[in-house]
Amino acid sequence: MGHRDLLLIVAFVAGFLLVAEALPPAVLAGPEPPTALATAYNTQRKLARSPDGTLYAAVTVNASGVPQVRVLSTTDGVAWTTLPHPSVSGNASDRASLAIDSARTLHLVWTETTSSDRQVFYARFTGGRWGLVEQLSHSTGYAGFPSLAVDARDRVHVVWYGFDGAFYQIYYRRLEPGGWTLERALTNTAADATNPAIGLGPEGHVHIAWFRLDRNGTFDEVAYLRLEGDTVAETRSLSANGVDAIDPSLAVDRAGTVHVVWSALVGGADRLQHVERGSSWSAIETIAPGMAGARHPSTAFDAGSRLHVVWEGPDGVVYHQVRDGSWSAPAALSSAGTNRYPSARWSQDDNPLCGPSARIDVVWTSEVGARSRLAYRAIDVSAACSGPPDWSASLAIAAGVLIVALVGLVAVAVRSRRRSG
Repeated sequence: MGHRDLLLIVAFVAGFLLVAEALPPAVLAGPEPPTALATAYNTQRKLARSPDGTLYAAVTVNASGVPQVRVLSTTDGVAWTTLPHPSVSGNASDRASLAIDSARTLHLVWTETTSSDRQVFYARFTGGRWGLVEQLSHSTGYAGFPSLAVDARDRVHVVWYGFDGAFYQIYYRRLEPGGWTLERALTNTAADATNPAIGLGPEGHVHIAWFRLDRNGTFDEVAYLRLEGDTVAETRSLSANGVDAIDPSLAVDRAGTVHVVWSALVGGADRLQHVERGSSWSAIETIAPGMAGARHPSTAFDAGSRLHVVWEGPDGVVYHQVRDGSWSAPAALSSAGTNRYPSARWSQDDNPLCGPSARIDVVWTSEVGARSRLAYRAIDVSAACSGPPDWSASLAIAAGVLIVALVGLVAVAVRSRRRSG
């Protein structure tokens, strides 16, 4: 993956409908600006919402020149609070993923520097504090880019990629009541497998998508794996043969249909493609109306099982589309600057999408002039918890901004074999 060295100021934009209302004043909320990769990468979920309406965001900040993972919380999208630091080692950390369970416990995984390389770590937040930090990966080389989800039984599922001594493979662990399952490689290929995304079906199946080099080592392809219990029930390529494809985002609807969206190099430009699996896999669909240069998609469902996709355009704008029979035209979520790495909250189990939480929360990293920020929007998809959603309401988007002072330069060193975003 690529490397960035940057310093940034954080922001969260606050409340206006698509019909253009004025933004409220910026709100100061802490001394740490985000890094250039604050919300990277699209295969990792950065947002979780508690049933009481509290929204949590996992981001990477510049802590006096060192990238470190932080979790922020808000009840209104305007005022944000930094939770206690999950790791107190002082080591560089980034690439976090966040989820919540039925007891409102937060579960966080991230990549952190160790004495030899980088590894995957985990901690849970309950009772106002983080528990003991646990190292999940023990690769002979780099391990990172973890993605996690919590199922209806409050079991935590974590996937990441790590070095097996020859190639990067996809690894998996699950937190049972008695503790973590053993570290396990789900792939065993003579080509690098990277950047896994995870989703859980209503029946408990674990769905994983990632990208890898094809067998000839000539292009990247998006691959898929389904885990039923501890059995790998299906493994296959999803993207078209001979088409360079990366950065999958995966979500599963309430009926158990799996949806995967990725960025594919079609006709010399990146375009978003989509497949779904109910009883069988659909043909590959290039999302239309399309835009050349679309990257870093993040998917989510609303209470009506409509598929939403947010993505980064070549013009530095974050766009939103929804499929309701057909795809809507791209609608801009960002208003200024260069905007990257959007991440949407996927509602599942104890991450509600009804009542006060009936919205698609989206966070991304933004730069405006000499200032940078972390931007947030909420796409209103009104739905009562006791009944079906009310689609007669207009689509509204709320924004909130959190701007903090510039602190310094951050150096993020990443292995040269890693794909840049």
